[in-house]
Amino acid sequence: MLGLQYLTLALALATSSIKASPVEPKTVCKCLPGQPCFPSQSVISAFESTLSQPLMHPRPMGSVCFPNDPTFNALKCDAVKAKWHNGAFRTSVPEAAQFINWETMINSTAVDQCDPFGDVNDPSNTCYQGRVPWGVVNVTSIADIQKTVKFASQYNLKLIVKNTGHENLGRSFGQKSIMLWTHNMQQIKFSNSFVPKGAPSGTKGVTAVTIEPGVQWGTLYKAVADRGQLVVGGIGAGGSVGAGGGWPMGGGHSVLSPFYGLGVDNIVEETVVLPNGEHVTANLYTNPDLFWALRGGGGPSFGILTSVTYRTHPAPPVTAAFLVVNTTTEAGRLELFKEWVKVHPTLVDAGWAGFWPYSGTQFFLTLMAMGSPPSNPKATSTLQGFYNKIATIPGVSIDLDVTKPYTGFQQWYDDNFIHSQNGIGFNYTIGDFSGVPAAVSSVLIPRTSFETNTDDLAVALAELTDARPFLVGGGVVSKVDPDAMAVN
Repeated sequence: MLGLQYLTLALALATSSIKASPVEPKTVCKCLPGQPCFPSQSVISAFESTLSQPLMHPRPMGSVCFPNDPTFNALKCDAVKAKWHNGAFRTSVPEAAQFINWETMINSTAVDQCDPFGDVNDPSNTCYQGRVPWGVVNVTSIADIQKTVKFASQYNLKLIVKNTGHENLGRSFGQKSIMLWTHNMQQIKFSNSFVPKGAPSGTKGVTAVTIEPGVQWGTLYKAVADRGQLVVGGIGAGGSVGAGGGWPMGGGHSVLSPFYGLGVDNIVEETVVLPNGEHVTANLYTNPDLFWALRGGGGPSFGILTSVTYRTHPAPPVTAAFLVVNTTTEAGRLELFKEWVKVHPTLVDAGWAGFWPYSGTQFFLTLMAMGSPPSNPKATSTLQGFYNKIATIPGVSIDLDVTKPYTGFQQWYDDNFIHSQNGIGFNYTIGDFSGVPAAVSSVLIPRTSFETNTDDLAVALAELTDARPFLVGGGVVSKVDPDAMAVN
């Protein structure tokens, strides 16, 4: 409707005798600490008194290692260094991101960072605040979010949101910002017959779980499994990916997606705080346009999540397949990728999903199929056919080939992503790096690229020395109406 209004206005101006001059949009930068527009200490104190917790002013993690920093503490420095690469720890504090470049302020002339592993005893070295926020609101209630949103709006402050910091574009950090830290909102509620708000009388309820934004997938998977069910969610070593923030708002890819759809396909209802501070419910019946946008439109573009309700499913047994391949020649490595790209669509149709990380000369598979044995009759033969083919490639050796039944998704997940000492093949605890500088990008590769551009795609994949691709498409994902939500 907005597009039609704009078109009508443009035509009216074009056909009238009135000459319209273009109006340059006015750019209003955010008000930052230290500027005259920034609220006074008395105003900030008055705002702080309305919150459930005191306002926090964090320094970067590494500050305790700098003798010239007021926070210097040798013992705390040792503890910080020991946890520097611990992704789960980084999700639990407001001053840390998964990748340290998002904590760093980089411009054309300087890199303002706080590296505790550098020469901290050099008096010229300083722990810079970087992109670590000026202030943090430790959110424990919806009211905390509403009050902060209104305060930030009133004074034109830079507002960011962090639940875990698993954010590949660094949007959960911002120089001189105020952070809404939702990590400590951890409530989980189950329903055997959940009916969305505003649904017509007689709408059949579904089994569902409603979570607050701080809940992480490792915690939620276990809670759901304890009830004999499963939920479609994200995966990261240690279970630290957030279940109520950027993951559902960004679409939510999952190893379970080919069987049950993307995360957004399994969302029944959400509640959010809007930019005006109003707290609303969104589902297919109440605010359906907002519900469409929240499911894939990116977070927190349209509102700050306060709860997500996911549909839950029965938990069948599963079969897992693990593979470790080593390549000794570049030609052999390229042929391996060509065969993998060729078999990819067939493998999806045969009921497999999972991960295929590769690094240097090694290529790994961590795959899963529903049922034990797999319920898809072509699952085993399709995978074995791929193994047989690559075994004949010169310069390619299969170092490990294991197929293992599991009682369900939870056992597979626990062994390989929570207690990786029980895992097989690729070690996701070690391989899922954290506390390093990394520029991470992602792309959904369409099926047609595997089917019609096989060699070109294989060459492109082989050009990368280190990657963590996911096989999370096809199946149910390919059958969902693409206009049903904002995922593109």
